[in-house]
Amino acid sequence: MNTYKTRGRAHAQAKYTLVGSLLLTPPALAAQETTAPSSDSLETVQVTANRIPQLQNDVLASTDVITRDEIERLQASSLVDLLQSRNGIEVARSGPMGSQTSLFMRGTESDHTLILVNGQRIANSADGLAHFEFLPLSAIERVEIVRGPRASVYGADAIGGVINLITRGGSEVGQHAEVTLRAGSDGTFRQNAQFSSVEDDTRLSANLHHDESDGFSARDTGSEDDGYEATGAELRLGHDFGQRATLSLGVAKTDTDYDYDDCYDSSFSASEDCSGEGSQLVLDASLLTHLNPNWDMTVSVARTRDEYENTEAGSDAGRVASARNEIGLRHDFYTDLGTLSLGVDHREESLDADGPYFTADGYEVDSRYATGVYGSWQLQQQRHHVTTSLRYDDDNRYGHQMTGGSSYAYDLTQAQQLGASYSSAFKAPNLIDLYSPYGSGNPDLDAETSTTAELFWRLQEQRWHVGVNAFQTDIDNLISYEGADFTPINIDRSRIRGIELSSGWKGDALSVNLAMTWQDPEDRETGEQLKRRAKRFARLDADYALADWSFGATLRGSASRSDTDADTYTDTRTAGYGVFDLRTSWQVMQNVKLSAKLENVFDRDYQLVNGYDTQGRYVEGGVTFYF
Repeated sequence: MNTYKTRGRAHAQAKYTLVGSLLLTPPALAAQETTAPSSDSLETVQVTANRIPQLQNDVLASTDVITRDEIERLQASSLVDLLQSRNGIEVARSGPMGSQTSLFMRGTESDHTLILVNGQRIANSADGLAHFEFLPLSAIERVEIVRGPRASVYGADAIGGVINLITRGGSEVGQHAEVTLRAGSDGTFRQNAQFSSVEDDTRLSANLHHDESDGFSARDTGSEDDGYEATGAELRLGHDFGQRATLSLGVAKTDTDYDYDDCYDSSFSASEDCSGEGSQLVLDASLLTHLNPNWDMTVSVARTRDEYENTEAGSDAGRVASARNEIGLRHDFYTDLGTLSLGVDHREESLDADGPYFTADGYEVDSRYATGVYGSWQLQQQRHHVTTSLRYDDDNRYGHQMTGGSSYAYDLTQAQQLGASYSSAFKAPNLIDLYSPYGSGNPDLDAETSTTAELFWRLQEQRWHVGVNAFQTDIDNLISYEGADFTPINIDRSRIRGIELSSGWKGDALSVNLAMTWQDPEDRETGEQLKRRAKRFARLDADYALADWSFGATLRGSASRSDTDADTYTDTRTAGYGVFDLRTSWQVMQNVKLSAKLENVFDRDYQLVNGYDTQGRYVEGGVTFYF
C-alpha cells in the first residue's frame, strides 16, 4: 500500500506501455502511479478488481495474483489444482480431469463466482457455469482472484468474487520460444509450445498445447478408467500507436474429449459407458485511447462460443451450443479528487440445443440480452482510501437490478492498513431455470440477491506480509428446485460468515505462503451446513531455491463437508482430508530445465464429492527447452 500520497496521472505514457506489454488484456491500461514502476512492481499490478490497473496493495478488496513464475514453480496439472484450498476457494470435481467441476468462493454457490478470460465472461449460457476443461494452465500468464462481491463493477453473477484468467503474451524484446514435454502416471502426456515476438510497438504471441491421460475411474464403484484429452491454441497481438492508443486482439480455441461415470441407458439402468466432446472459442478485441493526459477511453468487443455433446450407453444424450456477444465502452478520468470511471456494457446470449429428453418445443426461449450502466470513484488522500461504485442492469428476461458497493481504508502506519466495505450483488436466473427444455422452467423467477459486509487488516513489510479478512454474506431468493414437479422457485436463504488469514515470507532462498479459511456456510431455512463446503480449510506452500535447483512442498487440507450420497441420494457427510505434494526443478543449462513432482505423497484415499474418486499417488516429470 502507498501512504500519505495522492495518486496522479503524470507519466501515463511511460506506464501504460509497460503494463500493456505485461498483460495484453482488454481492460483499460491507464496509469495510476506517479512514476513508472520497476520490473519488480509490475508483478503486483492487477486489473480485475476495478477494471483498471492498480497495484495489488492499493485495492480495497481481498485479492491474489498468481503469476506465470508461480504456475511453473508449483507444476499444477490444471486450474482446479492451482486454485484448490487457496483463501476462500474450495473446488469439487467428480472424478479425473474433464469431470464436472464446481468452485465455491467464500461458501457461495458454484455459479456465484464470475469466471473471466482476458476480462470476458465464459460461462455457458444454458446453466451459467464455467467449464474448467476448456481452461488449460499452459496458456495462462497470470490468474487474478478478487474475493467478495463485484456486481457493481461487472454486473450479474459476481456474488462470491471474480477470477480473471489472463492468457500468455509477449513481454521481452525480441523473439523467444519454449517447448515443454511432460509425462506422468495413468498414461499422462502433456506438450506445450510457446512463441513470442516483441519488436518496437508490436507484440505477438502464440501458444499450442495438448494434454491426454488415461485417468482413473470417476466413481469409487467403477470398473474402468475415465480418460481425458484436450488440444488448443491461442494467439494474441498487441500494438501501440505511438503514445496515443493501444490495440489488443486475441483468439483462443480448445477442443476436449472426456469420459465420465453415472449415466443411464434407454431403460434408465446405470452405465459407465459415458463420454463427451466439447469445444470453446473466445475472441476479444479492445482499443485504449488516451484522449488527453487525464482521460482514457476503452472500447472492447468479444465473442464466446462453446459446444458440448454427450453420448451415454451408445446413444445420443444431447448437445448444447451457446454463444455470447459483448461490447463495452468505458471512460476513465484522472483528477486531483481521484479516479472516476463511467461505462456501459451490453451482451447478447443465444442457445442451440437438443436432446432426447427435451419437451417438444425444447427451450421455449433460447436467447436473452442485458445492458448495464456503471460508475466508480476511487480516492486516495493522505492516509485515507475510498472506493465506491454503482451499477444498473436491465435483462430482457427477468427484469432490472441495482447494485452498489463502498470501501474505506485508513493507513495506521506506512505498513499497516485497516478497512471496511459493504456491497450488494445478484445472480441472474439462467436459461435452464427460466425455460427448462425438460418441462420445469419458471419464467417468473427473481434474481438471487446478496449483501456482504467485510472488515480487513493487512500488514506489508519488505519480506513478509499478513492479512486478515472477516466477512458476512447474506443471500436471499436462492433458486431451489422445490416447486411442483421440481419447478425452480425462489425460496432459500443462506448466511455465510468467515475469516480468512493470509501470510507469507520471501527471503533470498526460502519463500513460504499460508492461506487459512474459517467459515460457517449455513442454509437459513434448515440451519444445516451448505453442501460440499467445509467449515475449515487451508493451504501451505514452501519453496527453497539453491543455485540451479529448487525444491518445494504443498500441504492442503479440509474439514468434513455435508454432501448427498451418490447412491441413495440421502444426506451424508464426506470426510475431511490432508494431502502432501512435493516438487523439484533443475536448470541444467541456460536453455534446458528439468522438473518433476510427486502428488499425494502418502497415497491418501479421499473424496471431494461423495462417491467419486480423486487422484491417488501421482508422479510426473518433464523437460523445457528455451530458445
